[in-house]
This record gives sequence, C-alpha cells and structure tokens, in this order.
Amino acid sequence: MYKRQVKNHRNASKNPNAQHQKERSLEEILSGRKIAGDFTSLQCTPIGEGAAAVLVASEECITRLGVDPLRAIRITASAAGSEKLYDDASSFDAELTKDTTMDALEQSGLSPSDLDIVELHDAFAIEELEYVEAMGICPKGQAVQYLKSGAFDIGGQCAVNTSGGLIGMGHPIGPTGVGQIGEIVCQLRGEAGKRQHPGAQKGLAHMVGIGAVCYVHVLEK
Repeated sequence: MYKRQVKNHRNASKNPNAQHQKERSLEEILSGRKIAGDFTSLQCTPIGEGAAAVLVASEECITRLGVDPLRAIRITASAAGSEKLYDDASSFDAELTKDTTMDALEQSGLSPSDLDIVELHDAFAIEELEYVEAMGICPKGQAVQYLKSGAFDIGGQCAVNTSGGLIGMGHPIGPTGVGQIGEIVCQLRGEAGKRQHPGAQKGLAHMVGIGAVCYVHVLEK
C-alpha cells in the first residue's frame, strides 16, 4: 500500500496539472499529519479546486472542423452502475467497480489484460489495491506483489494513475473524472511528456463513490 503512494506522488511530480507536484519518500508519507487512524494527510486526497474539459465529437464533426483525425481518441465503452446488495457488504465499492468494469470491457470487446493505462479513484491509500483486483488487472490477493514488482509503474505491465491519481493530482470532485479522461487522452496521443507510458493504446477511467455510483469509460487510440 505504501509503495503505491510513493509511485503516485512520483507520477504527480511529473504532472504540471497536479495539485501535489513533489516526489515524496515513504518516510515523508508516513510521518505526515494523522487524519483518521493511521492515515496521514499524504495518504488522503487533498482539498482543492480545479477544472477540466473535453470535446466530444462525431467523425463527421471532426472532418468538418478540420481536426487531425490522428489525434482523435475513440470512446469504445461507457458504463454506469449503482450499489446493490452484495454477499460481502464490507467491499461494496469494489464489487460495484467489478460489475461496472466488466460491463465496460464487454462493450469494448477488451479484457483487463489489454489495458495499457488505468486512471482509477484512489481518494484514500487502500483504494488502488482494491480496485485493480476488482477490475481483473491482477488476481485477487496479488495487488501488493504486482505493485512491488513495478507492474503498475509507468513502463510496467499496466500504468495505474500516471497523473498521480486523486491523492497526487487532486480531487475537486466534479471535474475529477473529466481530468482522468484528459490524462488518458494525453497518454494515448503520446503527449504526456515525462510521465508517458510507452506504447499506450488502450485506457480505462474509473470513478466510484458519492452515494455508491460507479462510472467506467474505455478509450482507444
């Protein structure tokens, strides 16, 4: 869990749009101001404001506006889900994430192993580990091992939260999901600069919470 926070603060330090743009050591993260239990301020999303925007256009509109089609990124799936009764009530956000992600991947005709980039909701330190398992990016119970191996780093098997995630990039609530889309678009265009994941072709954006709703979008180059 702690290595994940070091990773995301490192990614955020390379993101000019991030709220936190400083690389942090494990010692700095763990010695911060306590927020709840053992969670420190650097293990929780910061308080802040922000804005994000995207332009969604049809192929006809892209041609009419003279937009370079090579820079256009396709939305191949959009799925939404709401909380229901689950057998394991202690992990309803993870179960909701699993169901909504599987819906989106089925729409796009992809499997979790096809994803190059994932921007997921990580408002608190534990969430990334829960959700990569729920999404099928790694087997259940293996997220920590995958994280330690560098599988979720930029340049790894599947780069998770190249933006720095909600903890590093920030979480102004309303614009956060659109900001995730913006990050994935930059990655798929090869325009992410120092945080570019090599060969990025397929990405997934995920938001969950606020009354237990979940949204997942799949984008492809």
